[in-house]
Amino acid sequence: MQVVRWLREAGLRVEQQAEPTPGTDADAVLVVEGAGHGARFAVQTRRRAPYPNELAGLARLRESASSAGEPLLVAPYVSDTVGTALTAQGWSWADEHGDFDLRAPGLVFRQRRAVSAPRPARGTLPRGSGSFAIIRALLRFSDGEEEHPGATALAAQAGVSQPRASQVLGQLAAQALVDKTADGYWRPRREALLDRFLAEYPGPGGSVQYFYGLDAPTEVAIRVASVLGDRIVASADVGPDLIAAVRRPTKVILYAKDLVEPNLPGLVHAQGSDDANVIVCMPSDRSVFPVPAMTAQMRGAEVGLADPAQMIWDLGHLGGADRLEAAGELRAWLLARR
Repeated sequence: MQVVRWLREAGLRVEQQAEPTPGTDADAVLVVEGAGHGARFAVQTRRRAPYPNELAGLARLRESASSAGEPLLVAPYVSDTVGTALTAQGWSWADEHGDFDLRAPGLVFRQRRAVSAPRPARGTLPRGSGSFAIIRALLRFSDGEEEHPGATALAAQAGVSQPRASQVLGQLAAQALVDKTADGYWRPRREALLDRFLAEYPGPGGSVQYFYGLDAPTEVAIRVASVLGDRIVASADVGPDLIAAVRRPTKVILYAKDLVEPNLPGLVHAQGSDDANVIVCMPSDRSVFPVPAMTAQMRGAEVGLADPAQMIWDLGHLGGADRLEAAGELRAWLLARR
């Protein structure tokens, strides 16, 4: 494993037991020694690092693994925020980029090499005309719907031709992210598709304006929506709060469909993102605007919402442990839609 290689390169001695102890939930057991101290670690491998709101659900798994050694969660990448949350929940952890925090009675082995999630060297999701719009439409598709989305319907939502939609769907199928049904429709593997989108999405692009206002971001979003109507949609922090409230919004990203006047009511220009609590973006990627439109009612006003996958992405890029928790809640909401 990559993790074993990184531990050894950090100067630790690592030995892997041939088989985990029968009856325990451990994918492997590692004996790690260094500086005259050592401990046994029961490894649990994950396809991705858990969101903070998912950690409580791993408590039973951690307890089961602990009978074979100190619970050690291994994932492709563990951010500093998630690593802190894992440690607080009694987990040791390591990832494939040389980051780890291994703890046992009397010892702590720590290393941080990657300060941010490494981007794939080359994106493997389809790119080009309508690709992200089709992916977003598949993610919004509810598992409870009787009819699966067809290429023609997805093409209409994405604003591309049916052959182009079929081409994108074929590329997704080749990567086991969608399945074609017997009746010629498509069923997305939504969790895997969402994780891939969040990992590879390059961002919305476009032009950005930064503002500061004394009013709460939610109040700003309501006021701007009352002026601009469906020309603008709300993303993090306000958009997710209107769907699954977790934290009090301190910023709002507003996506504009066309050029917005620079003198918005109650706002003054800020120097940059660090000084702003209102960010207005006219994106190059128009798929941030969901089709059909999504809205939420707030104090008698209708506020347009950005695509849910975009809101999750924006929460992650704004940063912070509480936003990561909000992203986990919104992710759970999107995948559980019925």
